[in-house]
Amino acid sequence: MRRLLLSLTLLTLSACARPASSLYTPVEADPQLATPGPVVLTVINAAGKEFTFTRAGLAALGLVRFSTPDPSRKNEAHEYTGPLLSAVLREAGIAQTATLQLVALDKYKTDLKLAPIRDVPVILALKSDGQLLEPRNFGPVYMTFPYGGVKLDPNIYNAAWVWQLYRIEERPGGA
Repeated sequence: MRRLLLSLTLLTLSACARPASSLYTPVEADPQLATPGPVVLTVINAAGKEFTFTRAGLAALGLVRFSTPDPSRKNEAHEYTGPLLSAVLREAGIAQTATLQLVALDKYKTDLKLAPIRDVPVILALKSDGQLLEPRNFGPVYMTFPYGGVKLDPNIYNAAWVWQLYRIEERPGGA
């Protein structure tokens, strides 16, 4: 009996500890996202250097997708496609343990500490359910978390589901 309980416990723990890459699916190049267009996201590192991205520039970093319940949309499941936040931060020279300030078009701001979620595949969604995101439907960039595959505290992370995201700033000193 004890051996059976130990086996079940280990099986449960291994099922919960899925590698981050199993939470998303890589996506082939998307012609709709490869079209030249305006800057949709500006990322500023702690040194003050700005990196600007068009949809095509973000898509060039590699696209992934996942389906997840969305707290901004009545917790209904939606499929999101875009680059991983980690790829965008790498391009801008920002550490995966930094603290970011996220800014939306409507001037909404929130801070996000990356250290606790450095292994969580956060997507900067450019598409939802196959449709291009626009300002009228959470776009053009929408930060999304894999709530369907990772247990994250909604009291902390719901505020970071920033739609109409247009600016990410690394906070000096990780504060």
